[in-house]
Amino acid sequence: MRDTAKVRAFRERYGPTAIVTGAAQGIGRAFADSLAARGLGVYMLDVQAETVQGAAREVASTFGVPAIPIAVDLSRRDFLAKILDVTDRPGKEHEIGLVICNAAIGLEGPFLSESLEDLHRAVEVNCHASLTLTHHFGQRLVDRGRGGLMLIASGTALQGSPNYVNYAATKAFNLVLGESLWYELKDHEVDVLSFVPGPTNTPGMRKSVPGLEEGVAVGMIQLPSVTAESAIEALGKRASAARQREHANRLSARRRAADTIIERQERARLRSKRGRHD
Repeated sequence: MRDTAKVRAFRERYGPTAIVTGAAQGIGRAFADSLAARGLGVYMLDVQAETVQGAAREVASTFGVPAIPIAVDLSRRDFLAKILDVTDRPGKEHEIGLVICNAAIGLEGPFLSESLEDLHRAVEVNCHASLTLTHHFGQRLVDRGRGGLMLIASGTALQGSPNYVNYAATKAFNLVLGESLWYELKDHEVDVLSFVPGPTNTPGMRKSVPGLEEGVAVGMIQLPSVTAESAIEALGKRASAARQREHANRLSARRRAADTIIERQERARLRSKRGRHD
């Protein structure tokens, strides 16, 4: 990627270092590549230790930036301490300016056929980990006065989704968490984005679509690199975005309604505040 003014501005706002969860493969790996191409160092988090170590070596070799693997199980309630043991380093050159919560467990099949243990583990990874990361690093970014948070949602988050019940519900959590934080943090110069990727040729997708070959875009199914770039291009522009027009239109309609309600609430709050001071 050329060192354009746009790329330099991206590094200034979201660098020098980013965290990407679920970074060993698929969309997470594509995020690591896209950020490294913009000159950001990347902490690559994944539960697959050997895979994420190999991916980090490739990113560092290809783009000439620090790419540090962290093998961590986000379903454990103590996962943040393990991350901070690696990432908390003195000096502004090690500051984290962007956190992308991409890791997720997608359970497919009838809800009642899933074990409660598996359902709980998915909630830990998909919801609790995202909440923990956005809360911890969100405060740091507010104190810093710039940066970004990104939460990866799903088209299933936009409606009830049979056979993806738990996954859809957890992704709806991420969608609303990110949109709500966008309202709260925008005045602190922290950009927050909930992103709906659309069908993407990932290992999970290949399990669901027999015959789908790695590295191939077919119809609506795009490559991870296309999905990651779409998300990065949308960061800082809106509260939520999607790669596919159908999803993007539905998100826009939701946000217009939300904006109207929130503006009304804000006017009422200001009137109440003035009344208390009179």
